[in-house]
Amino acid sequence: MVVAYILINVAIGKVDHVMSKLREIENVKSIAVVAGEFDLIVRVEVKSLEKLFDVTEKIHRIDGITKTTTHIVEKEIRAD
Repeated sequence: MVVAYILINVAIGKVDHVMSKLREIENVKSIAVVAGEFDLIVRVEVKSLEKLFDVTEKIHRIDGITKTTTHIVEKEIRAD
């Protein structure tokens, strides 16, 4: 399993539209609206790096997204 966080910048007034389109993408597991350098952080879970490429391509096609930065998780420790 490949897990990645995709940090997204969104054009002014397009956050609701972008979130709606992100919800339609199967491998998107969560969407967070954040303050700071980026507007959204999306958690993606896929079976391979090739599938991650496919998902990021879908995200890039969403109207209103101006920039993305993808961070692949190398190791994750749950606090539960």
